Amino acid sequence: MFDDFVAQHEREMVDTLQTLLQIPSVLGPALPHQPFGTEIDRALQSVLQLAEQYELVTCNVDGYAGHVEYGEGAEYVGVLCHLDVVPAGEGWTTPAFSAAIREGRIYGRGAIDDKGPSLSALWGLIAIKALGLQPRRKIRIIFGLDEESEWRCVKQYFQKESFPLGGFTPDADFPLVFAEKGLVTLKLVVSADVLSMSPRVVRFEGGERVNMVPDLAVAVVECHSETAALEWQQAMTREAKSKQVDVDVMTSGSQIELNVRGISAHGSTPHQGRNAICLLAGLLSSQPIANVSLWRFLAQQDTSGKSLGIEISDEVMGPLTVNLGMSKLTGEQYTCWFDVRYPVNVRPDDLITRCVAYVSDKWNIDMVHQVEPLYMPLAHPVAQVLQDVYRQETGDDAGPIAIGGATYARVIPNAVAFGPVFPGQRDVAHQPDESWDLQDYLRCVKIYARAMLELANHL
Repeated sequence: MFDDFVAQHEREMVDTLQTLLQIPSVLGPALPHQPFGTEIDRALQSVLQLAEQYELVTCNVDGYAGHVEYGEGAEYVGVLCHLDVVPAGEGWTTPAFSAAIREGRIYGRGAIDDKGPSLSALWGLIAIKALGLQPRRKIRIIFGLDEESEWRCVKQYFQKESFPLGGFTPDADFPLVFAEKGLVTLKLVVSADVLSMSPRVVRFEGGERVNMVPDLAVAVVECHSETAALEWQQAMTREAKSKQVDVDVMTSGSQIELNVRGISAHGSTPHQGRNAICLLAGLLSSQPIANVSLWRFLAQQDTSGKSLGIEISDEVMGPLTVNLGMSKLTGEQYTCWFDVRYPVNVRPDDLITRCVAYVSDKWNIDMVHQVEPLYMPLAHPVAQVLQDVYRQETGDDAGPIAIGGATYARVIPNAVAFGPVFPGQRDVAHQPDESWDLQDYLRCVKIYARAMLELANHL
């Protein structure tokens, strides 16, 4: 139904995606009517202006979110997207906001998470209107602006706007995500030993967001003499080589600075990355140093939760995962933030109890953020409609899946995550050289157009 429209507008679809990806819509300082900063507001204005060019109804809700809609009536089906992105991070082969195209792929932060899929959905709605199709219920695409941080955008949005009957978010995997793990952020704090005469860390920090595997960690060690600093430099260089750790080692007087590079990945799939905080702690713990038990503790952190005493699994969602996302020395305290994704049959309070019982009592442990798991029975009308659309559009009979990610499907009733990553494809969200195949971008325009139309006609 939508093939001809996509073929006729392919160049414009690619151009608008490049324009959107070139906006560095990372969370910035709040301004009047721009609560998440200037660049995120620019991204919202970009998509609203595109919709207005095709005479779709648009709305900007106090700079917190916006929507585009088509159809009649008070009730609507919703597609909930987001235009904010995580920081670029290290390791890109082209600038993260250049939107470079190479061998049929477009590269840029947000290409797959979630600007690209957001535009696929918008172009799908443009196609529905351009073809004169009249859905039974109104269709609304909502653009959130704070998904990668605190979800303040949707909290504010739904204080002023009604909830949809149901819908989806294009921010995970095909064919359908029927279950999402629960999410908690654990904060662990320990006091530093500042009286030791051993070499002592005077600066330490790693990670930018708790939901990203940190790709950079930095430590400055006071060695008490230039001779000791040079000895540390030699020891760190040898240790890094033996452990295959990418590190820059620099001395300045009696101090040595270590800059360790890891590999970034999404916090829901920490096994796909290489944690720079853990790598740096491993180097530090190999030498006589103050707070050595701390460095050994951080060095042994794993993605299963075993090192926190919370290794758990269930039959629906599989194993719990843990990502040590951020760590920092402030004054005389070390603080670490852990992103924990837990199965549906686990209670967050039990995680705290198990962690407190397992970890040294020197640590103060708090749960600072929590999101409940999501589970949709496969017999639900939304799940059935989306499964049918996917199978008919792709010919693929792959079954629905559970994931560790936390998507906007949790925000609205009767919703699931639906694409954009196809079965067998590697998810490169939050990673260096994030990219999306342009043919998949265009294919998703057709899939999302049909999905929105079918939901509007059947709910």
